[in-house]
Amino acid sequence: MRFLMIKVPMLLLIPLFVMSVSSLQAETTIYHWVDKHGKSHFSDTAAPGTEQIIVENKNLMPVNTSQPKIKKLSEVDDLSLDRKKAINYQAEIISPQDDMAIRSNDGALDIHVKTTPEKESSQRLQLFLDAEPLGTPQLSPTMRAFNVDRGTHQIQVHLLDETGKTLAKTQIVTIHLKRAALK
Repeated sequence: MRFLMIKVPMLLLIPLFVMSVSSLQAETTIYHWVDKHGKSHFSDTAAPGTEQIIVENKNLMPVNTSQPKIKKLSEVDDLSLDRKKAINYQAEIISPQDDMAIRSNDGALDIHVKTTPEKESSQRLQLFLDAEPLGTPQLSPTMRAFNVDRGTHQIQVHLLDETGKTLAKTQIVTIHLKRAALK
């Protein structure tokens, strides 16, 4: 009588092995027992004190025989552009908050923007101060405006794609810049 001694972690592989070996049969019978040392044993031959296990041969994974559709390069480009257009980008100014008073004697203003989903490397952020673009579009979500006059201003940031098309806009944030007056 031939017995296989197998460690417990290998138990997971046995049903796979049995199913692959017996692919032509509708079911397979194996026998299991635990020895006095607590080790599990499996065999294809019955012995006194063994537990009979019937393994049904089921093919759970269907075979796909259809050929994949091969797309032309132009179709692939169109699909990737459609996917980019389908993404609903959102942008939000994290700092400064709306209606915030900011003290900055040199007129420097730091703006922090969050985009959802995270922007791609080819996309840029354009800062607008009082509805006018300020500087050039940037990669960084942290921007700085220099020498901003004191008073009330509106800021907004646009997320732009590689062609300059606006994908998302932040809400307009109103800030009040306070600078020391020169006398």
